[in-house]
Amino acid sequence: MNAYRPDARTLAMQRREAEYARMASMAHKARWVNWAAVVFCVLLSLDWALPLQQFTDEPVLERRPVSIGASLSNPQMAYRILTPHASFRLHTSQAYRIQDATRVTVWRTPLLRIVRLVKAPTVPAGREPFAPYGGGIYNSAMAAFPILLLLVAGLGVLLPFPPETRLNTSVVSGLLWLVTLAVMVLF
Repeated sequence: MNAYRPDARTLAMQRREAEYARMASMAHKARWVNWAAVVFCVLLSLDWALPLQQFTDEPVLERRPVSIGASLSNPQMAYRILTPHASFRLHTSQAYRIQDATRVTVWRTPLLRIVRLVKAPTVPAGREPFAPYGGGIYNSAMAAFPILLLLVAGLGVLLPFPPETRLNTSVVSGLLWLVTLAVMVLF
């Protein structure tokens, strides 16, 4: 009854090989996250670079006060303005720029339809185009998130990393993608 029993070093090596094979399989499957993130960043870049759509003399259909993200000790309000081709928010500090204007000019991005500029020609303070509240990743320091996402996802797609690094870049890309989407939706 002399059964073969591998030594501890051989068992450890077999476990490492099995773990490496499993990680390689997971990295291959998770690589689509990096590809999707790169495509998403290219879409954002195109949306930012293409000329803005201009809607002149848009009637203001609705003005509604809304709460914007702030702490309970410092609540802040904004106005949601609705026109036939756009919907945007104005912080209370910007509301004087369109006061009681019935018509506005709106510039928005062509692909994602994010309002970048607004002008109210009938109000003296609103005759020059201004950026409304928000704009998410186009008008703020939050633009670092899609840039960082493109960098990490691009490295994960282009460079021949070992499976562990490819898996890690996919996880980081996924997290950065979620943060970027949250910034786009909330701000």
